[in-house]
Amino acid sequence: MIFKGEKVDLSNRTVLVTGGTGGIGFGIAKAFKEAGSAVIVCGRNREKLAKARQALPGILAIPCDVGDAGQRKSLAAEVLRRFPALDVLVNNAGIQRYIDLKKGLAELNSGEDEIATNLVGTIEMTALFIEHLMKKPAAAIINVGSALGLMPMPNMPVYCATKAAIHTYSLVLRQQLKGTPVNVVEIVPPMVDTDLNRAGRDRIHLKHRGISVAEYMPSVAAGLAKGDETIFHGDGAAMMSEPRGKSETRLLNPSW
Repeated sequence: MIFKGEKVDLSNRTVLVTGGTGGIGFGIAKAFKEAGSAVIVCGRNREKLAKARQALPGILAIPCDVGDAGQRKSLAAEVLRRFPALDVLVNNAGIQRYIDLKKGLAELNSGEDEIATNLVGTIEMTALFIEHLMKKPAAAIINVGSALGLMPMPNMPVYCATKAAIHTYSLVLRQQLKGTPVNVVEIVPPMVDTDLNRAGRDRIHLKHRGISVAEYMPSVAAGLAKGDETIFHGDGAAMMSEPRGKSETRLLNPSW
């Protein structure tokens, strides 16, 4: 069952989207901007920040690595100072890596820190803004999880674990915020063709890259408009009740 919460109106909001310069984050930023909202995005890559500004004139694009505690705090201070009307936080920034756990600590330390960005970044970004959001008449925290948090794949162990944690965190956050003006929504994407782990996908010659962002975004917009607390692509509740192999294929790869 997909439970209903408060509908999230995309218009006339002030929204911060982490990792908003590409992929699903940019799709969310675009949806809010086109609905008439003020949009702030952050990202680590200055070239992508510049491209986001060109693609969505009028947005504010701020450099920030949400995996870094100091940068998170600086971002929050700047946004709250410049945009006191902020009423939507979208925790989207994420890293995905293929990791062979048999190779031990060197393998874990050989690339970027998924836990710091995907999990700690989401939790601490929320903590930095939650008191502000609770003072608004209506506000929302939107956490971008993953179907891989519910049905993990063995070659992405840390990514899957962080997204499972985001699912649990979102459930608990929603319970703790019950009775406040802050609505908590978890978006659970299938495989979507973005730059997430693109080098890794290229390295293993992955042929199926998932659905496009353009194909995926209407599901997100529809779920927000309906007030879904958890937004799947397609009939997620039915998929989750199916046998593991069948539901895994449909949930992660809806175009197959």
